[in-house]
Amino acid sequence: MPTLTSSRSLVTSTLASSLVLVLGCNNSSSANDTVFGDEGDGASDVGDSQGEDAEGTGEGEGNEDIGESQGSDSAEDSADSLDDDDGGSGPKFDTLATPDSGGDGCGSDDNDATLTGTVFAPNGTIPVVGALVYTSSSAPESIPDQVYCAECIELECGVDFTETDINGNFSLPTNSGSDRYLVVQKGQFMRVAQLDIATGETQLPDEQVELPGEWDPDNGLYIPKIAVADGSYDRIEDALGKFGLGDTSISDYEERTIAGTESFDLYNNGRDPSYDGFTSQGTMGSLISDPDRLADYHIIFVPCSSDTYGDALTAQQIQNIRDWVEAGGRWYVADWSNEFMSNVFPEYQTFYSDAYGNDLSSYDSLADVLDDGLLAWLEALPGALKDINPLNVGSHPTLYDLPQVGTVDNWSGIQYPLPEVLVDDGEGGQVNVGHKAWLEGPGGGSISSSDTLPLTVTGQYGCGKVQFTSYHAAEFENYVGLSPQELVLLYTILEIGVCQDPLPPPQG
Repeated sequence: MPTLTSSRSLVTSTLASSLVLVLGCNNSSSANDTVFGDEGDGASDVGDSQGEDAEGTGEGEGNEDIGESQGSDSAEDSADSLDDDDGGSGPKFDTLATPDSGGDGCGSDDNDATLTGTVFAPNGTIPVVGALVYTSSSAPESIPDQVYCAECIELECGVDFTETDINGNFSLPTNSGSDRYLVVQKGQFMRVAQLDIATGETQLPDEQVELPGEWDPDNGLYIPKIAVADGSYDRIEDALGKFGLGDTSISDYEERTIAGTESFDLYNNGRDPSYDGFTSQGTMGSLISDPDRLADYHIIFVPCSSDTYGDALTAQQIQNIRDWVEAGGRWYVADWSNEFMSNVFPEYQTFYSDAYGNDLSSYDSLADVLDDGLLAWLEALPGALKDINPLNVGSHPTLYDLPQVGTVDNWSGIQYPLPEVLVDDGEGGQVNVGHKAWLEGPGGGSISSSDTLPLTVTGQYGCGKVQFTSYHAAEFENYVGLSPQELVLLYTILEIGVCQDPLPPPQG
């Protein structure tokens, strides 16, 4: 695997095979820097600690090579395409590194313009940290409309770029000129705009740089293609709407996504989407039985639900899911849908269980935030996002007790220690792609309150990611606004969407 040097950024052009490569660090970066601060979120070396001390429990979410390839169907295809560089339409970037000072990596200081602005999530209120902002004289390659391997590769110098800080702000020194392209990207969220750049400083309006909320390539707007397994007990579709992937309405202290405005597909996984006015794409069973339909999505959410389809998983369906994740898919599972994790990726965790299985009684848990990047982002959020109680009746957790945060409606749990899941690193060694814990807290209900367990975990499988939360994506009670656990979900979903090393899936 190539490593970054400390002397320059590396940039390449798009390849004819549709593999698009992205930038490396600037002069201030170190080849040994981790991509989420000190937490070791890159694929960790054998021997990293597991259990209650989550530092070093990396699961391959990033690496020192902080670019992203687009459009490769597999790691093997990506490698093959490097041999056939026929030029292309322009560079393409994405990064999982801590924000740096940007530049073009060539050490030049002849820029005569500066673009400034703030990148928000599609709802226009949540600041996005670590979003890449760059200018180019040519249009970038589009995001593939099917599952693909977003591989990180070093690039040569030559493109002006920067990354947003913890508040979503950026300042990009660049060159003036007409018909330039401005690109803002975080994972598979990307906005491309053509503009004339004047000399001097230009403050860009928020709507020109916020992450898009819809898939509209003709207008330079890209988002992940998302499927939601509509659950009996959880309402992740409303969380996505509040994030900006749909319009919401508020009635009787309840904020719901308005059917017909959603930028994602829904499947019946215990709740028929048509019951709430959405269009149903079929059943969860039909989706996971069809590899071609799975390939239409970058992310699949499986929130808490009854066990209709989880208990009926077939060997072929399990293999279909594993193949899809290996190809680059992002697979999210929550609490009572744990069969979609325990039966599909059993080597990654051991669940608590009782006489009735892994579906346990409810408990709340005051969690410790283990990831430095997540903690810093939560601490920096505006006050209106830290406390939704002024908008609601009753009492809801806030972000005023950090580094602890309250999680409610936990209905299952993963046991410590988290297993090491070792795969070949391509350099004669092995690397651990097992779960990283983002939050941990005490048990309750069926789990002893003296036990500490990971409440949010993510791991790497092939070129894709898996994520599990022991709690509902959305609180069970009705409320307005985004709860702390929804904000944690949105942060982790954005982070696991970015590029990574293509590693083989675990064997055996």
